[in-house]
Order: sequence, then C-alpha cells, then structure tokens
Amino acid sequence: MDFVSLSNYTARTAIWGQGPPLVVLPGIAGGFELLGPVISELSKSFKVYSYQYQGEDNFFSTRNSLSFSDFEQDLDEILEFWGLEKPNLFGASFGGALALKYALKHPYKLGSVITQGTGSKFERGMIQRLAALILSYYQLPDTNPLVNQFFRLFLGGKSFSNEKIDAIARACWSTDQAVINSRLRILKHFDISKRGRKIAVPSLFLKGQKDILLSQENFAQLQEVSIQSEMHILGGLGHLAFMQSPDLIAKIISDFVFNQTEIDDIHAQSKKLA
Repeated sequence: MDFVSLSNYTARTAIWGQGPPLVVLPGIAGGFELLGPVISELSKSFKVYSYQYQGEDNFFSTRNSLSFSDFEQDLDEILEFWGLEKPNLFGASFGGALALKYALKHPYKLGSVITQGTGSKFERGMIQRLAALILSYYQLPDTNPLVNQFFRLFLGGKSFSNEKIDAIARACWSTDQAVINSRLRILKHFDISKRGRKIAVPSLFLKGQKDILLSQENFAQLQEVSIQSEMHILGGLGHLAFMQSPDLIAKIISDFVFNQTEIDDIHAQSKKLA
C-alpha cells in the first residue's frame, strides 16, 4: 500500500506480485478490494497495480462535478508516477469503460487493453434506471437481506451462498452511495460506438454469458471500435464474473498477454532480419 498525490486528490494504491505490469481498474463500487480474488490470481503471473478512484476513501472529494476526463487524468498521472512503460490495462465494468476511453486517447502508452462486463456504450436498461433511482433517493443498509439479494442479478444465478452475497454487498456499500450515483451519471455519457478513431492496441473483451447489464449486441460492437481484438463469452457467469471464476479470468488474460508478447517478439526479430 502507498499513497500518491495527484492533481485532483491523494490516491491509495497497491501493488502485488512479480512479472509484466498489469494495471487493474476497479468497477463502479467496492474499490480494488472487490477485485481481490482475481487480483490474487493475476499476481501469480503479473506485477499487478491498482488504485482507488476519487471519492472511494473520501466521498467529500466528489462534491464538485466530475467527468471521465478527470478519471483519465488521474490514471495518466498515476501511470507516470509508477513509471510503467506500455503496461497492460484491465478494467471491470466502469473500469473497463475508463480503460477503453484511455486507450483511444493514449494508445502509445499501453501494451494492451482488457475489459470485462463492458460494452461500446452505456445501455439505458431497466436495471440501470432502477439502480440510479434507488441510489438517488434511498439509503440502503448493507445488512438488509432483501436489498442484498439484488446482487444475485449481477452474478447471473444462485452460485453463491447468502453469506457470500452479503460479503459482496458489504464490499460494494463500502463506497458511499453519493459517489456511486456520481459515477453512474458519468457512465451515462459513455459511448465510443460512433467514434471515427479506433483502439489501436491489442484488445481482449470478456462478457459473462448471463450478464444482465450488457447485451450481446453492445458487446459485439466492441469489435467495430478496435483494430485488433479477441472476444470471449464466459459460460454461466454474470456481471461479477471476476468474483465467480477469478482463476478462469486470470488464465484468459495471461494467455492473451503472453501470446501478444510472443507476437511482438516475432515482429521484432523479423524487422532485425529485414
């Protein structure tokens, strides 16, 4: 753990493992603690870096209106602080949207971009509208069994016990509701489906088969905004696939990154021979 002073706030950061650099961007709630299981698996193959967004540790820091540009600036500054040369960038859900926007603007700074539970745009579906309404007007206790069962929808089934569901809920509600609502407002403006520019770095896109927040059509559109992409549907998993099957997610990411490294090495050798 460490603290890094950025222009907008002081970020709490953490680093795990050894290997090629992989920067993990958390979702809309729960911070990097919620991604603990998949980070643990990824740290067996990578040196994993992550940090807490604005408002995660101090919700007063979000009193001013924020946009994706603020999150992109924070990410840019923290990558510079770490001194990483073309790291791999993995974002889950909201973090995936941030990763995609950053990759569009700064492709020369990344080795690859990887997302899970992210499409080419925000889908204004029933679940998102319901969540936004609830978060705007009601204080939700993290001990309410009825409220916590809402998280079963994100898991795509009943694969987790009630105790595990409660633990997930506690992790998510550790992020202040006002902060979550602020990030939802930002996410509503996310749309890279109609941009003329495409993501130039190698891309890996993952979607849980039972992800109710991401339609197949929206997910498929990611191929159209990326020059070089690999798509995976994760059978039986939901929006929180990184918690349901962290070992599978880590293996797919590892195979992708190390395969790209081999391809880059082959290209480098070909240029030398030429």
